[in-house]
Amino acid sequence: METIMKISSQGQVRIPKKIMESLCIGKGDYLAMVIENGEIILKPRKLIDPSQGWYWTKEWQKKEAEADKEIEQDELSPEFQNTKEGIKWLQE
Repeated sequence: METIMKISSQGQVRIPKKIMESLCIGKGDYLAMVIENGEIILKPRKLIDPSQGWYWTKEWQKKEAEADKEIEQDELSPEFQNTKEGIKWLQE
């Protein structure tokens, strides 16, 4: 998808809404700028510590929401005195 944009007097470029939506980016997000072969390439970037990236995946956040709901509804496991009790409970 190619779009022509004008550089403002302050050196800013406005990214069209349809492009932002297609890249799942929004106001306040970060972009990395790379110059390759005389062209500017913008790449969406999230400022998350790479070792913590798993936590912010859609899959993990879905599980977090499910766990929060279970906690709200008091659907918790019993307390265990040792790991053997916990493993036995999980296997039942």
